[in-house]
Amino acid sequence: MREDVKQALLTMGCMPIEQTNFAPDYRTVRQMIEEKIADCEAVIHIVGMRYGAEPDPSTLPEGAARRSYTQMEADIARKLGKKLYLFVCSEDFPYDQAPAEREELQGLQEAYRTEIAKGETVWTKVTNREELDRKVRELQFELDKLKGKIGKDRRRVAVSLAVLLLLLGGIVIGMWRLPAVVNKKVYDRGRAREQLVTDIKAAAQKQIAEAGDDWRKKIEIEKGRDQRLADVDRLLDRIQQTFDAGAATESYREATKLLAAKGVDEALAYLQARSDQRKTQIEMQTNRRDQEEADLRKLLEEDLLAASLLETKFRFDDAETKYREVVEKSVSWPKARNDFAGFLIQRGEVIDPAAGNAKLREALELCRGTLAFTSRQTAPQDWAGTQNNLGNVLTALGERISGEQGVQYLEQSVAAFRAALEVRTREQMPQDWATTQNNLGIVLTDLGQRVSGEQGAQYLEQSVAAFRAALELRTREQVPRDWAMTQNNLGAVLWNLGQRVSGEQGVQYLDQSVAAFRAALEVYTREQLPQQWAMTQNNLGNVLTALGERANREQGTNAELNAVLDNAQYLEQSAAAFRAALEVYTREQLPQQWAMAQNNLGSVLRDLGKQTSGEQGTQYLQQSVTAFRAALEVFTREQLPQKWAMAQNNLGVVFTDLGQRVSGEQGAQYLEQSVAACRAALEVFTREQFAQQWAMTQNNLGAVLKDLGERTSGNQGAQYLQRSIEATESALSIFTPEAAPYQNSLARANLEKARAALDKISPALNSP
Repeated sequence: MREDVKQALLTMGCMPIEQTNFAPDYRTVRQMIEEKIADCEAVIHIVGMRYGAEPDPSTLPEGAARRSYTQMEADIARKLGKKLYLFVCSEDFPYDQAPAEREELQGLQEAYRTEIAKGETVWTKVTNREELDRKVRELQFELDKLKGKIGKDRRRVAVSLAVLLLLLGGIVIGMWRLPAVVNKKVYDRGRAREQLVTDIKAAAQKQIAEAGDDWRKKIEIEKGRDQRLADVDRLLDRIQQTFDAGAATESYREATKLLAAKGVDEALAYLQARSDQRKTQIEMQTNRRDQEEADLRKLLEEDLLAASLLETKFRFDDAETKYREVVEKSVSWPKARNDFAGFLIQRGEVIDPAAGNAKLREALELCRGTLAFTSRQTAPQDWAGTQNNLGNVLTALGERISGEQGVQYLEQSVAAFRAALEVRTREQMPQDWATTQNNLGIVLTDLGQRVSGEQGAQYLEQSVAAFRAALELRTREQVPRDWAMTQNNLGAVLWNLGQRVSGEQGVQYLDQSVAAFRAALEVYTREQLPQQWAMTQNNLGNVLTALGERANREQGTNAELNAVLDNAQYLEQSAAAFRAALEVYTREQLPQQWAMAQNNLGSVLRDLGKQTSGEQGTQYLQQSVTAFRAALEVFTREQLPQKWAMAQNNLGVVFTDLGQRVSGEQGAQYLEQSVAACRAALEVFTREQFAQQWAMTQNNLGAVLKDLGERTSGNQGAQYLQRSIEATESALSIFTPEAAPYQNSLARANLEKARAALDKISPALNSP
């Protein structure tokens, strides 16, 4: 019953404070009760069959009636003129079981019930729990009137409502206090969320229409839109935290009400209308030496809210100006600095790379500066939030920078996220813990892709563990989009592991990756989330391609693998997934994604062509060439050099396949085109910057030069073979047996064939 009444009152904006939880105090219980009730506006008194605890009867003044503490509270309420709501439980009320009281105490309680029945106080009889719950909830109208009265009384610093409970197991005395603002639910979060989502989508659609044919601008807007939508709940959480901390001014509360009722424009207009007044107040408080920082920050909270709302309207320059003003006014405020850093990180990730890098570096310095004066001991949550921001910006910078510097950034990012997890524990901050675990998984994936050998595999294994930890709390039922996002991330890292590991273990990783992507597609539907659906279809196509390639490569080597690997089936499913992605990824709307899906489709069509004989196989290979050339319409060397080099390498490989299929002059032309494509890729894939890709392309170049050498007679053929040997030996300097056993075996086979072919024609060249 205790919990029933608590819940009824909690829904009316009251917070329970039980006498059993009073802090130690030198005063008597009566003195403490009098002070508590003096601060209240009303008392609810529930009378049952038990008498309960009482003061020592020997300490009572002569002639004073014996009273239990609960009865005493009702008397004090009457004496102080408080509003008293009295409920009397019937004898057959379903009380909790409790030890029987002495007959003397039972008699005292019965006498008290009789006194109430015959007295002048209005009371209500209740016969069961449901009726009591209903009667308590029916007080809502009365309590609202009291709250209105309280709200008009400016002399009261805080108001409260005391509730005295006589519960099933006996008399339990409790106090229920309204918070300082009376009711924390000052705005409708659900409606506010709907308004924000609607306004963000509308603002994005308007800017996309204004962008015309500028597809780069459209991509920036779409990324910004997706960030804003993903950030809606975080904004609402920050608003709630401001209320919970008692830092919401009257204007802040009014702005949030307008946000829920009428949308971002109305809330923003209200905040901007009083910006001059607020600016004057801020200046006054900034200049007053005796003004505490907390008072200044309460006013600045309004500017932080305005900055967040400006983001939802895609007014990023105005939002940045607002953030800067807040940080300048309160230089050491971690919350403002963290909010500004988060804004800079998000902008840096979506705008033009040169300008974006500048914002990311500013965010990095901002985070490091915040940590310089934010102590984990005195402000653990702010410190952890800064560490999480630091991890995010280091991840973004590490992804953009190649070589050792990029790896160092990523390693520092891992350290920052792990530091944040020391405070953001699963028990204390479960959702923040899950978010940081997801972030940690992302950077560990990046490191695993950058670092070769055993160390890289360890990073990927740690990434899997981080994503699976996040999924313990990011459930489909509670947070479906976060769950789907982490499932997608998990699928990507399992794909990477499957690519690295041979045999049955590698197949298991790839199968788990397929399961993760298909799980994500349960939430990422084309109707509701078309871009996420297309992205995941593209990812699914990649892993199905890998399974198809594995089946073809290891066919016949392992009976258990043969039972689970079906090469053609995987490749056909992969092609279907890429074509599904291209239904959303159009060149006009999303050119980069379109180009990547075309590149991926080209790869799987090449695999199908290799395993299919006759004219059908040749057609697959020609379709593959078409797909790669389509990708190169967007992946230009000037704009996207790495992706251009990747597509050139892929094009070279499929030209090699066609050259091996087709005899005569046409076949030789295909092989020459392959050489040209591989050499183009090597203009970007240098050994210093991209060692793995350089070695892969050198090996592909060696293979096609070997084929040309075997087809061509005389000195020209020998030159092709010699260049083949040089290219393959270059690849083997990176593809060592320890670091890349599969690539090493392929390259060695090509090298032996080239040397044998050269040895075969050399005597003829040297003979008179």
